[in-house]
Amino acid sequence: MAAKDPDEAIVAIFKNLAIKNEAKSTEAGRPVFDDIEACEIHRPGSQNFSVHPATSFSHWQDDPLTGEQTPITYAERFSRQYRQFKAHSVQTKSGTPLEHAPFLTEARRAELRAQNIYTVEALASIDGQELKNLGFGGRELKNGAMQYIEDSLQTAPNLQLQAEVEALRARNALLEEDVERIKARAPSDEIAAMSMDELSEYITAHTGHKPHGSLNRKTLERMAQNARDGQPA
Repeated sequence: MAAKDPDEAIVAIFKNLAIKNEAKSTEAGRPVFDDIEACEIHRPGSQNFSVHPATSFSHWQDDPLTGEQTPITYAERFSRQYRQFKAHSVQTKSGTPLEHAPFLTEARRAELRAQNIYTVEALASIDGQELKNLGFGGRELKNGAMQYIEDSLQTAPNLQLQAEVEALRARNALLEEDVERIKARAPSDEIAAMSMDELSEYITAHTGHKPHGSLNRKTLERMAQNARDGQPA
């Protein structure tokens, strides 16, 4: 009797998800999203589900011919569902979704989506019969999209500079933290100026215990520093 496929009870749903591309958004000066093919894994009896890129690694599978293990993606694992998804899926897109275009009304956005126009870039690029299909005011919509992109490109250098400044501030903050940690570990001028005997006496006076053994200066300075700060030697 053949073993039951554990994936039979799983509901796998493939869809396109719009993911913001931070690098493209900074470069363009406006929010730019990329479509990625994703696989939602729904398990019976649970309201929770997991989401994975369709072409990402799912599991290893033994090759019956070579005996070697082959990496299997979610698209391969649920190949039937993936083929159905590809047969009905719309063309993937990269650009600024219409929702981010301030010159469009919700009604206009719905009309454009009905004509398979999902991004500002697509609206700016249409011409000929496709432009005529937009009807009255179509040319103004195209011009508005072109102006929006042009204005965004003019502000892009400022956004890039702002991103660089923020990154520099974050880097400087980390450097300052490193310096403070080094300062905290370094012996004070008072301790650094002491002789070996004075360091031993200092430790004894602050801890009640005289250092034992043949200790080097660095160790005595550390013990004196800890004694001064009230930490264990």
